[in-house]
Amino acid sequence: MASTKLESTEAPLSSSTSSSQSLDLLESEEIKTILKSDQSLEILLNRLKQSITTAEEFCKYLKKKAQIEDDYFNQTNRFAINIRSNFKHLQGKVKDDSFTQKLDEIIEFDQKISQVGISYVSAITSMFNELTKLIDVVSKTRKSIKDEGRRKEKDCQESIIAAEKAKQRYINLCEDLEKLRAMDPNRKQTFTLKNKSQEQQEQDLKAKIDSTDQDYKVKVATCKRLKDELILTYRPTNSRKLKDLILELDMAMNLQLQKFSTWNESLVINTGILINPLPSSNGKQSMKAIASSIDNGKDLYNYLIKNSSNANKVNKALVPIEYVQHHSQIRTGHQPFVINQQKQSNNSSVPYPTTSNQNTSVSSSNTNTFTSPSTNNGNGYPHSTTFSMPSYETANTGPTAINSSGPKDTPLASSVYSTLDPQSQFPQVSSEPSFGIPLEIVANKSGKDNVPLLVLKCIDIIEKFGLDLEGIYRTSANKNSIDNLKDLVDQKYTNYNLIGQNIDPTNVLDADIFCIASLLKNFFAHIPEGLLTDEASQQFIDIVQNTNKKSEQEINTAIHRLIFTLPDSSYFTLRALLFHLDNVASHESRNKMNIKNLSIIWGPVVLNSDSDNADDLSYKSLVIEKFLLNAHNIFYDGDGNE
Repeated sequence: MASTKLESTEAPLSSSTSSSQSLDLLESEEIKTILKSDQSLEILLNRLKQSITTAEEFCKYLKKKAQIEDDYFNQTNRFAINIRSNFKHLQGKVKDDSFTQKLDEIIEFDQKISQVGISYVSAITSMFNELTKLIDVVSKTRKSIKDEGRRKEKDCQESIIAAEKAKQRYINLCEDLEKLRAMDPNRKQTFTLKNKSQEQQEQDLKAKIDSTDQDYKVKVATCKRLKDELILTYRPTNSRKLKDLILELDMAMNLQLQKFSTWNESLVINTGILINPLPSSNGKQSMKAIASSIDNGKDLYNYLIKNSSNANKVNKALVPIEYVQHHSQIRTGHQPFVINQQKQSNNSSVPYPTTSNQNTSVSSSNTNTFTSPSTNNGNGYPHSTTFSMPSYETANTGPTAINSSGPKDTPLASSVYSTLDPQSQFPQVSSEPSFGIPLEIVANKSGKDNVPLLVLKCIDIIEKFGLDLEGIYRTSANKNSIDNLKDLVDQKYTNYNLIGQNIDPTNVLDADIFCIASLLKNFFAHIPEGLLTDEASQQFIDIVQNTNKKSEQEINTAIHRLIFTLPDSSYFTLRALLFHLDNVASHESRNKMNIKNLSIIWGPVVLNSDSDNADDLSYKSLVIEKFLLNAHNIFYDGDGNE
């Protein structure tokens, strides 16, 4: 079974034979001669500096490589989680068949590969840290050896210079003595400051020569001793240390390079095994096999069978209207129908009436009662029977009452005039408020894509006429104007269409736009549980608190995940509102409303808890600010659409 994590593999080392031969070369007489030379320190220091510089460049590559790969795998993982969450959130709007299931499984591969990649990044980071520490130690050791070697060489050089000076003084005094001895004793000498005899001068020079000679011998011995210590002790020791440091650093780089190659091979191999598992992987399917297992025909068949119950539903909007003549238009003298009371009491149903040729009289009373003469037409029906036509009203008092001389529950009342039933043809007009009602109810009764039409209407008008209006959402409108518009909308759901009907596109009044903006804020402020729900509102506030303990990425991720848990109506309404406010903020140069200003205004509206604490208001504003700054990432659908 393929593991989702990179398995650590020891990097192969060079063969012991090759390594032994290379070390033997360094013990040759030619190399020993070079290491004993006066230039050995500079040669080895330069070579070690080259190794350090090479290692530093290698570390830069590893660090940048780790950063790039870490960004890639983390973004891929987040993107895969976001897409999979979107599909779950859009359940009912996207296909629920084998294609969607297989697509989810294929996208899951990105998450698994990201886990492999994260292990790879961790390995490279560890290599970088190890090599960086080694470079630091080698650099410090190199500096110490360099300082010590140059100090010893300097001491030796200074002792040689001192010995050379002592030698020169000794030679000068000896030459003076020779000159003195070679002079005529009777000739007055002027090369001394004191008038001394030749013998006295010669004695003085001999004393000085003896002293100078002693100093000369000491300094010569000192310079030889320092040179011997340098050649026999310090130079071999420093050369050996530098050589070992060079080999240690070079071998460490070689080892890290081999490990880097091994980790890259493991990344590719494990990724390949994830995408195309081995035959012994307990029946795990490859990505290609998963994609090939989609059956579109069966998917469509299952969908149609699943929705077969809806096929028997009749769309009332497509039922044609039957023609029924109004009772006031029926001609006088024609009897619409005659009912046999005896049949009416014995039969369970009465056929639709037909007009006969018998003479009848129609009463003009409110009950619309038809009375036939007390004669017999020869068919056995009593002609003194009366029948009341149903009368109906369109007032808001409920269904029309049926007045009849017979029982009110006769089949005639429900069968003959069913097409005139005001309950089915003329719905009762009543108050249908939108304000102060749960958002889900408003969105279901008067919404589009889970967003109340009232909200969409206000946003549409503001984006048409108010984006450049200075102080939009900050400037409040006249309260009476807002209340009148609110009462008008609350009368009926469809009255949202009346919002902005008085606006003249050629002469838009600022007051009208401010009124609609205030109406929109009023709507969100009166949602019973708030746009974000009471529970989620507090969770959002908790997320943005103590930001010094969280990174910006952690805060955004927590907000992103919590938004996905909101009900559909809250999620899509919040989406529409945030994109609208983002559009308003993009016109900041004209309307003077940036994201910060909008957040301060909309924080208490969207998170409309009862608290008026200054800190709570600040956190509410911060929540909205985070929403607006990350709106396009939160609601990004993966195809570049929002």
